[in-house]
This record gives sequence, C-alpha cells and structure tokens, in this order.
Amino acid sequence: MISTASIHIRPDDTGSLPLVREIVAHLRGRRVSVLLPDTGPFDEAPLAEFRAGVERLIKESELIIVIGGDGTFLRTARLFAGTSAPLFGINRGRMGFLTEFSPAEAIEHLDRALAGERDISKRSTLKASLVRDGRELYGVTVINDAVISKGAISRPISVRLELDGSFLNCYSGDGLIISTPTGSTAYSLSAGGPIVIPDIDNAYILSPICPHMLAVRPMLIPAGITLSAKVVSDFENLLLTIDGQEAIPIEAEDEVRVRGSEKKIHLIRHPSRDYYEILRRKLGWGKNTNGDI
Repeated sequence: MISTASIHIRPDDTGSLPLVREIVAHLRGRRVSVLLPDTGPFDEAPLAEFRAGVERLIKESELIIVIGGDGTFLRTARLFAGTSAPLFGINRGRMGFLTEFSPAEAIEHLDRALAGERDISKRSTLKASLVRDGRELYGVTVINDAVISKGAISRPISVRLELDGSFLNCYSGDGLIISTPTGSTAYSLSAGGPIVIPDIDNAYILSPICPHMLAVRPMLIPAGITLSAKVVSDFENLLLTIDGQEAIPIEAEDEVRVRGSEKKIHLIRHPSRDYYEILRRKLGWGKNTNGDI
C-alpha cells in the first residue's frame, strides 16, 4: 500500500487546481500522505500545507501523480528518473501519449494503483552531455529526445557524427534528433523517423532534420554505443534542446555525446488500453471512410 504520493502540475496551470483538491481529499481519506511542489499555484489553503522541496519529493514520494499534458509529464519524469516511484499520468493536454488516464476515470484507477494493482511500463532514457575543450559542461537525462538545431539562421548546419569513435557521416541540414523509443512518436516522427515500441530499451533513434542529401535516412543505434556529434559550422545561436523544454546554447566545435542511460522511468499503464490502441486513437489509424474505427 502506498503511504506517500506527490501531485505535479505545470506551475501556471490553475485550471487543474479543482482536480488537485479532489485528489488530495481522496488521498487523505485513504490515509495517504500528500506532497506538492513548492513551485506552483499551491500557496492557498488547504494546499499550502502540503508543499515540499525537491529533495523531500524525490526521497519520500512512492507514487507520482502528474496532471496535464505530455510536457508536464516529461518535466516530472526527468525529476524522478532513476527512482522506483511510478508515474500516474492524468491527461489535461492534447495528445496524451504519456498521460494515459482521463480526469473522469482518474480516481477509480488511482485507487487500484494505491493498492498495488498496476501495470508498469519501464521506459529507457538517454544521457546527453555537452563537452567543450574536453570538459563536460552539462549532463542531462533525456526522456523523449535531444535535438541539435540552428536558431534564427536560414543556412544549413554541418554536424560530424562518430559512433564509439568511428566516423559515420557529416550531416548537412537543419539539425539532428536523437530520440528514445518513448520519444519516437514526438519530434522524431515528424522528421520521418520510425515508431519504436517503447518497451524496447536497447536502442535509440537518430533522425536528421531536413537533410540536404537524399541518401541520409534515420538510424536505429544500440543503446550501448556512444554517439558523438560535433557542429563544424561556424554559426551562432545553435542549441541543444532536451525534451523540447531545456535549451542549452552550443558553439562550433562543441561535442554532444549521447548514450543509453541506466536510469529508467516507471509509467503506470492503463489496464484496458494497450500501446497499439493509443497509437490508433492519437494518430487516427484504422479508420474507414466514414471516420469509424
């Protein structure tokens, strides 16, 4: 039985507060302790008393309830990556590939999760590092994707790629997407990358963005191989973007290293909808000419 649960929303998402209050009251009625981040719209009673700092959230949360869209889920998942606490996603966004439960059914399935009746999907992550002059400046966990891209410039950038020190290619185009299987239905998909079943944890995807060569295609790379990407174009306003949320400036000759990480996230799956049904619903697959599935 879960004894402590934390609830996470986007810091400016006041629209989710009625649902937060409902869930807090329900958890308290089940004698479950509640924690709320101290960065959010929780400064009024009765929610203010449950606020906690990041260290306490990570240490004490046995169940993480995320209310919002996939962006909120990704931000929260990075915080808890590498812990055993499962994430229960309630969708108040648009696509909802990661937030599988609707607000209307949340309480029913939350009770099952509290009692230990839950189906867990373990999702792989990546470790992305920015190296400059041989020194690592940043090291971040990637849930969906790491993207090397140009800013306001209109000309293509050139990126030299190595796999475990062996030269692969020098890509010219708008940039590169390095994606996890979980992120294969995000930016990588729009760039022509394949959909990879998220239960696959031993590979990641390299998807060029608008490459200037017809022979350049997406690649599936074993998770144990380190990809080294070095921007050889002398441009400003280059970015390494993590999960579409964190933008890190990069310079010419900087090296971005990406490799599979030992950290996992634990996602509670909907008991009556599998991943293939989610694909059909979100991508509109399986419809006949009348729009029916």
